Amino acid sequence: MVFLFRDRSDINVLFLVLLSVAVHFHFYFEPPIVIANPTDGLLAYLLFHYIKPLPPLALIVLFHLIVIVQALRLNILVSRFKMFQQVSYLPAFTFVVLTALFPFWDAISSGLIANAFIIWILVKLNRLYDQTQPKTLEFNIGMIVGVSILLYEPIAILIPVVIFALVIIRPFRLTEWLVLMMGILMPFYFVFTFVFLTDSAAAFTAFLPKLDWENPLLAMDVKSIIALSFIGIQLLIGFYFWQEQQNRFIIQVRKYWGVMLLTLVVTFFQPIIFSSQALYASAIVIAPLASFISFCYAGPKQLMIPNVFFWISAGLIVYNHLF
Repeated sequence: MVFLFRDRSDINVLFLVLLSVAVHFHFYFEPPIVIANPTDGLLAYLLFHYIKPLPPLALIVLFHLIVIVQALRLNILVSRFKMFQQVSYLPAFTFVVLTALFPFWDAISSGLIANAFIIWILVKLNRLYDQTQPKTLEFNIGMIVGVSILLYEPIAILIPVVIFALVIIRPFRLTEWLVLMMGILMPFYFVFTFVFLTDSAAAFTAFLPKLDWENPLLAMDVKSIIALSFIGIQLLIGFYFWQEQQNRFIIQVRKYWGVMLLTLVVTFFQPIIFSSQALYASAIVIAPLASFISFCYAGPKQLMIPNVFFWISAGLIVYNHLF
């Protein structure tokens, strides 16, 4: 199975669709649930009022569309910036498998949709490296982060990512940091202006991110613990092959991976800092996680190890959804 995604053929897009249908086979028995925390932003309103009332078939199609589009966007990201020595569809393959492996990631949730924002922000951050006049791009990055926070408040955890990404990718210039912060604050300025002019300034606090410290891992069941442990094993092996290839990457690509690693570390803490949606919110980590785990499938020269990991994943998917 893995060898199908190790090349760059366009037919792999079809294989990716078939893979998504296969690993989410349980949707034949029960459609994906729609879950969001009503206080997490405008995205929750859209999910509850426009997505949740859809018929089961429409929910299934929408879920596959979200997953496939995000997987392809992630694949385009790592291919465009040459973050792998060989271009393949393995990052997209890994993304699709992860959405079915962990029970909390196969729902239409705010966290799953938020991956689109993360991938978009990562693309913009990587483009900063070769910009001679980066302030416009930095302001746009800030605007994207600010709007994303209004749509889904836990995206606020990416603020330190975009700030320190400037340290990784570009030389330190205070003016560039200020431009970035202006971009982040601009959407909130317009919101505050609107609520002030409508004599409801007190409602402005409803648009600000609200921290809710709690450890959702304490409430995990056995199936989730097994799946999470297996994901951890794959991540460690992916780190091993990623580190093995670091010396072969040019400095520019190392900086890109530095930003991706920073995103992975920060988003790991998102379900703890913003715990109102529990582990469903952890879907926000899938994009950076899939980028590193894909080394577990791309690194070994022999296909035996990647195939073993895939079939273990398939077995866990069946176990999690049938038993």
